[in-house]
Amino acid sequence: MTIQFKPSGVITLTTDFGHRGSFIGTMKGVMLARESSLKIIDLNHEILVHWPAEAGFWLRRSFNYFPTGTVHLAVVDPGVGTDRSVLAVLAEGHVFVGPDNGLLAEIIETFDATVIRVSEKSLSKSSLKQVSATFHGRDLFSPLAADIASGAISIAELGETTEDYIPSLVEPPEVIGSKVQGVVITSDNFGNLITNIDESLLESFDSPVVLAGGHTLSMSRTYGDVSPGDLLCLVNSAGVLEIACAEQSAIEALNISRGAPVSVEES
Repeated sequence: MTIQFKPSGVITLTTDFGHRGSFIGTMKGVMLARESSLKIIDLNHEILVHWPAEAGFWLRRSFNYFPTGTVHLAVVDPGVGTDRSVLAVLAEGHVFVGPDNGLLAEIIETFDATVIRVSEKSLSKSSLKQVSATFHGRDLFSPLAADIASGAISIAELGETTEDYIPSLVEPPEVIGSKVQGVVITSDNFGNLITNIDESLLESFDSPVVLAGGHTLSMSRTYGDVSPGDLLCLVNSAGVLEIACAEQSAIEALNISRGAPVSVEES
């Protein structure tokens, strides 16, 4: 198997660990102990716990801001310690490493991707000598990502390519007649509700309205287009439909959160 990948020495890190405890720090320590010149970037550690789909959503919409050759490590792993597989996905000149639980499905299905099921041999070669059943992020994923990012292990050595992987736990947006149906995939620190409906799905509408939480909402270009406290929808910096409440929280205003249905139709 010949797969071209030139590592840049950059690793991004995405988890659902939050910032309590030493979990993130020790993962970085393991990677730097392997190769001290690595550059490790915290992408997101506030993923909803046990929800791999949110990590995949952010990875898809963030990775292209990093140099080609970056390794993107994502650990949202409710199956830690079980026999779930580990995947390495090569797409757009980047490598994505994570558990086979739907986390990397959006990357695989959006881009021309090569999917590798990392072999037990490669995992054993890279992993720490003692592997905890509850912290594969430190003992297994971190050393593997470091070895890929430093060039200590080549893509060809990782394992066999496969077309078999766990799909995302969240269905992609669907066009149903003249409507587009999606869901709230995440929220931000401002209380904005971020959907999985891409901007391209809105292009067929002349004057779209958004139905969410029992409200019918109009589209705006910026938060400042409405008065404080007014609800609005816009296309955000990630290129997806967002529901907001100007200078307030849309979560509180609509009383909805992740997983809530959202539809778009002509006004």
